[in-house]
This record gives sequence, C-alpha cells and structure tokens, in this order.
Amino acid sequence: MIERRYAIPGLLGVALHALLLAGALDAAPAAVRVAAAGFALVVAPGFAACALGVVPPGGARLAAGWALGFAVAWNALWLLIAHASGMSFLVLARALLALDAALWVTVWIIGRRARATPAAARAPGWSRAATIALMLALATGGWNAARLGGPLGYSSDSPDHIATIRRMVATGQVFPLDVYYVDAGSHGADPRKGLWHPQVALVSQLSRTDPVDTWRLLPTLLVPLFALNVAAFGFVLAGAIGAAAAAWALLLTYGGSFAEPYLREAVFSTKLGDQLSLACVVAVLADLKQRAPATRFAAAALGLAAVTTHVWYGLQLAMALGAFAIGLAARARAIDATLRRLLATAVVIGAVLAPYLAWRATQSYAPVNLIHTEPQGLMTLWDGVRVMNLGIVWDWMGVWWVVIPLSVVALWRVGREQPAVLYLLTTSVLVATLLALPPVVALLHPRLGYLLLRSVWMVPIAPLLGWWVARSLAELRGPHARGAAIRLAAMALLGWPAFSDAAQVLRDPERFARSERAWSFRRWESELRWLDRTPADRQVVLSDPITSYTIPMVTRHAVVTLLDQHSSPNDPLAIDRMLDARDALDPHASWDRVREVVDRWGATMVVLNDRFVQEHVLIYWAARHAWFGPMRARLDAAPAAFEPLLDHGDFVVYRIHRAALDRLESAPPPRPYVKHFDPERGGVARRIDDDVPALQGFRIAPAVAARGDTLRGVAAWRTPHALPRGSYLVAVRFDRELPVGFAPPRWISKPARKVIESGRGERYRFRDDHLPVGGDYGVDLWRESEVIADSFSVRIPADAAPGDYDVKVRFIRQAPYPNYRLSDYFFDDDYYSGWTVGRVRVRVEGRDPAEGVRVTPSEGH
Repeated sequence: MIERRYAIPGLLGVALHALLLAGALDAAPAAVRVAAAGFALVVAPGFAACALGVVPPGGARLAAGWALGFAVAWNALWLLIAHASGMSFLVLARALLALDAALWVTVWIIGRRARATPAAARAPGWSRAATIALMLALATGGWNAARLGGPLGYSSDSPDHIATIRRMVATGQVFPLDVYYVDAGSHGADPRKGLWHPQVALVSQLSRTDPVDTWRLLPTLLVPLFALNVAAFGFVLAGAIGAAAAAWALLLTYGGSFAEPYLREAVFSTKLGDQLSLACVVAVLADLKQRAPATRFAAAALGLAAVTTHVWYGLQLAMALGAFAIGLAARARAIDATLRRLLATAVVIGAVLAPYLAWRATQSYAPVNLIHTEPQGLMTLWDGVRVMNLGIVWDWMGVWWVVIPLSVVALWRVGREQPAVLYLLTTSVLVATLLALPPVVALLHPRLGYLLLRSVWMVPIAPLLGWWVARSLAELRGPHARGAAIRLAAMALLGWPAFSDAAQVLRDPERFARSERAWSFRRWESELRWLDRTPADRQVVLSDPITSYTIPMVTRHAVVTLLDQHSSPNDPLAIDRMLDARDALDPHASWDRVREVVDRWGATMVVLNDRFVQEHVLIYWAARHAWFGPMRARLDAAPAAFEPLLDHGDFVVYRIHRAALDRLESAPPPRPYVKHFDPERGGVARRIDDDVPALQGFRIAPAVAARGDTLRGVAAWRTPHALPRGSYLVAVRFDRELPVGFAPPRWISKPARKVIESGRGERYRFRDDHLPVGGDYGVDLWRESEVIADSFSVRIPADAAPGDYDVKVRFIRQAPYPNYRLSDYFFDDDYYSGWTVGRVRVRVEGRDPAEGVRVTPSEGH
C-alpha cells in the first residue's frame, strides 16, 4: 500500500519538473526557480522510497531528510550511466522527468501488493510543542539562508565548486579535467568532487539560472533538510523533544555559531556528505531495532548517496561503524545479536559502495600536489612526537567541544542499554584517537594529510546536545530535578555567545552580508561578465591568485594558477603554476622570464585587479595596491605586446600578442627594496631557523603612538643560501607586561593572559603577519648578495592597553595549516615569538610623532 502523504510531494516534483521544462516558470524570481528545480530533482524522487515504507525514525515529519539522500543516490546512478555511455549528462535535465515518472509508476505497482505500514510507524507520537519547535527551527534555518544566501567569498571553497559546475554545463562531462587549466590532463582529476556537482549543474540547467545563483540559492532548500536529518538522529536518541532540540542545536552550533557561514555552505559536497553519512548511521541504528529489509535498504542507499557525493565518506563510514562495532562488543563482552546485525548490515553497505569506490580509485587516488601533501596541521608534543592540531576542534566547533569530554561517563552508562547513545561515545572516542593518538597520526597523516582534520565533523555534536536537552527536560519532573536544572543552566551559559550571535544575525543580516561582500568577487563581477562575453574562444588568463580563483567561477575561461590549496590534489604542478604566475606578473622580472611563463602555460590574456578592500595575507603571494601601479605601467608601455581590451582604471584586461612579446628586450627596472650586501658594514645576524633568512636590521615608526594609529616599519633580511620554493611569512608581534602585581607561571602564561584580557576588555599583545615584501619578490629568488628591505604597516588595535610594548619579529616557513607545538597553547613564548628588536609606547590618545626609532638585533637575540 502506498502512503499518499509521500506520493503527493513526489508527484508535485514531477509536475514542477514539467513546468520548468515548458518554461512556465521563467518569469518567476530565480529563488523560486532554483527551489522548484532543486525540489523536483534532488528531493521529490526520494519520496518514492518513503511511499513504500522506508521512513526515518520520527515518521512523516522527518521524511524529507531521507528523501534528499534517496534522490541523490537515484540521480547518481543515472549520472554514472550517462558517463559510461559517453553521452552528455545534461540530457538528464529532460530525461529525468520520464525516469522519475516511471519510478512512481513502479512504486504504484509495487505498492498495490505491499502490506499497509503499521500504525505505530506512521504515527510515532509527536507532541504539539515538539512539532512547533521543529517547524520553527526549519523556518529559521531556511529564512536565514534565503536572506544571506550561500557564501560566495574568495576565502571560501565556493569559487572552486562553482567553476566546476560551470565547466560541467559547458562540456556535459560528469568529471571534466580542464575546469581551470587547459593543459591539466589527468592531473585535473579531483577526488574531492563526485556526483553531487553534476546534480547542481542539472538544477542550474532546469531552473535556467547561472551556476553562481544556483549555488547561492540552493542552501535555502537544503538547510531545513539538514535540520530534519539531524532531527531524525535526535528522535532515535530521545524522541520528539530530542528531535526538535537537535534541529535547533544544528542551527546554533554548526561550525561554532549561527553567525558563521558553515551551515549556509549546505550545497558544498562535504557538508552534504556529512549529513548523508549521518543519515546512513541513523538508518543503521533503526535497523538494529527494527531488523527489517526497509531499514537495511535505507542504510545502503544513504551510504551510496554519501559516497557518491564525496569519496571521503567511504572511509568515514568504515571508521565510524567499525568503532561502533567495537563499542557494542565491549558493551556485551561478546558477539551478541545486535553486533551480528550491525556486521551484516555493514557488509551490505560495503558491497553496495565497493564498485564505485574501486572505480574512483582508478581515476584519482594518491595526492601528489605538494600544497596538499606537505606536512601540515600537526602539533608537536615533545621530541618529534606529534598529533593533529587540536586547535582545529575549537576553530570548527567553537566552545561546544567541551560538552564532548564532559559527556563521556554519561554516554557510557546510558549507551550500555541504548545503541544510539553508544554511537555518540564511540564516534567521539574515534575522533579523539585519530587526532590525538601519536601512533595513529604517524600512520595516517602521510596518507591522508590535513584531511585527518576533517574527522572533527564526524562528531554528531547537535544530536548530542539534543539528547542532553531532552534528558534534562524529562528529569525536571523527577528526583534528579536539581541536577537537570543545573545542566540546562550550564548549557544556556555556554551557549550564550551563540544565542547572542543568532539574535544579531536574525535582527541585522545586512551587517553580515556587508562583511561577506567585502571578501567577494562581486566587486569585479561586471568585468568578469564582460570577459565571459567578449573573447570568442576560451582564453588562458594570467592574473593574481584571488582574481584567478574567481575567473573560472564566472567565465568560461581557463587560468594559469589558482588560490593556495584549491588546485586538485592530483596536480603535481600547483606550486609551479602559483609561482610562475608571480614571476610573470612581477614588474621587475625580465621579459625572458615573462615569455617563459606565457609559453609554458599558454597564457593569452592578462587581468590586473586593484579592487580588493584590503591587502590579503595569502599562502604564497597576493596582489597589492603597491604592485598594481608598476605592473600596469609596465604593460601599458608595451601596447603592441599587451593590447588593452578593457580599462576601468582599477581593473584592466589585456590581450597578449606573442610575436610582439618576442621583440621586448628592455632591461627590467631595479627593485627599489633590494640593496647590495656589504660584508664589511655588518655581519649576518643570527637566525631563529636555518631554513629562513637572517635579520640584518629593523626600523619602526613612530616610537610613541595612540591606539588606532598605524605603525610603519622595515625589516632588512638576507639569505645566506638559496631557499626552496614554499610559503614564507613574517610575523611582527607587540607584547607588554600584564597589569602590575600579576605574573602567572610560565606554563599557563597564555591562558592566564587571555583571561585577564577578557575580564579587563583590553589586550596586552597584538600581532600582524605579512608575506615578505608582500609576495612581490619570492623568497626562493633571493640571492646571497642581496639585502631585502621588507616594508610593512601595523594598525594598533583600539583595545590595546596603553604602555610600553616589546616589538618582536620572526621569519617563518610554514605549511598552509601551520604545525604548532603543544606549548604554543600554554606559553606566551609561542610559535610566533621572535627577536626583540625594539620598543613602542602606546597611549590612549594623541598623534603619531614625526620621528621614528631605528634598532638592530643585538647579540644573543
């Protein structure tokens, strides 16, 4: 028997699909078209399984969460068929209408012969309060996503993914290899991208919206579905109240706070994969209780959806279910019926996932991109004993992580009777093992690299909080009422910053939108749209890393380089691309070097961009205002080689004429910040590290300044030998003593300082990082005969405490995710400590004096 409540949304999806194909909704706003296309393609078909009784715990109210997973798996199968046949997958924008209609006919035929769903499964006992709370959570999440949209900033992964979708639409290929580079070949295979991206491309095609708009608008549909998915886990843990509490917890705690953009990144394959793998776990937990073919089917289908979205989830499910199995064995001290059922279901899931995973492994497996494989995200405990950087727990979960260790005892006590609660414990222990057990880190980090940090997202913190809230509310009416009240008060106190952030976002979303726009491609979008329309053929554009990152996002053109870690892990040339682009756009480079880069990567156009709100500290190099003027002057002086196509003052597009470029022979202008090293006038100062340059001198001005003023300085560096290509950073730090009468022990000096700063509302340390000479002259190009004058500026924070500050400087060769020491979290003498090179006095008010102070490193620093 078919459950009509599920057939209605399924058939609505078919109807919307037909209307979109017919163009009947073309006059509707883009948000309406994207929501309609998204529902028709990636939600509605999934209700077919629900109509046959494959429903999550919690029943119809939560069914749309699983429907999303079933639809993603359904579409993935057809995408694989299209790919195997060699046809353009874009035909599915039309073909899926017939395929989905056929699916519903099949469901109707099967349903006529099936037994009715038991009443208990149809009506699991929702209270009015729980239903209202759940609906409010869904509405709040969707409303916020609709008002702010998915983040489009170039500091996010969005340009990477949108460029992939745009190229899919242009080529009809499920796995395009030339998204960014025309010459990528097999190196363009990206293991991070599976079969979710072409589904977003189909939504873009069906809704007739640009991929940028599709990407921005889809979270409005997906965020409520994420909340429903988490609510299903909450229901397994603690019934309807647990479901509603878990949904709210997702909104308030995902990524630490509602003010963070992480939840609005719901369209990201990693964020969707997190939810689909969690749905698979909920299906496994339901199967342990119901022991039915329907729940086992749900587990396999949802697991397939997760893995086809991102292959990482094959490993994640294997680890999470493996840890759960160990927990069940420890609970029963034997292989009992529950454990046997889990193992059998895990085998079924593995059998379903194995063909796809094996096939993807032949396409793109071992990472060879040095930017990805370089040791990073590590934390040294002592003498080479390392774990993953546990600071990532705070960065990605906020203060909520403290709930996990505080819950261990309670989770074990309850988990001995309830498998769902036990899963919370075993997953938390698993993540702690992956991050903090040195032998495990030593084994896995060379193979997985910084991906180990992603294991933080495995901890189901929202369901855990939902469980605690539901349990505490229930205990308010019993003998443990005082303890329950204390727990609820503690969670409210812990969550107060998150609640405050949520209130600000809901009250004034424009404040957050303005902040995101400052880091967005929107400031030069009109020029990118022009670039997409004007050249007849696909071009290869040479530009700075940030602009290069946004060009394939908005246009059909390729680029020479991308931003930092956004190249495919399979690209062994990522650093070469990055630093070649730096050299070709160096106003002081030789024309021979420019020609070499243009020929190597086939560059046909140059884009210079000076519209950044502020200068950025990137991993390798970044465009600066001081760079734009000289670089533009150089190209403008050779119009035969660099023909201006678009000139908007601070955004200029040139066409490269290769023959004319060959005729350019003028010597490059000298670098004004490079001086010849005279050994008779001063020896090499000591270095903190052997693999970085030495400090020859330092100057900062003014010596006395007010809060809010800008300090300007110059550090003189010299390298005694050639240094390798890599990421280098200069940290300039300002430290003053704590208030009189307080001197904490060295081993807790940093947390003690932070407590004092928080209590007094002022800081006693501030720091500014910059690329050496702004990245204009790569450290790997410095010569032993040169002294480099590295200019920088630092704005004194408005909350800096008045007083005398020691100025410290350090030159660092670092990985994209820095490698810290455990002591860095406790000692004020940390990773960024360097030579003390001077002193600056900060006062509350006043103007910058005209004179500065010059100092040099003293012996022994």
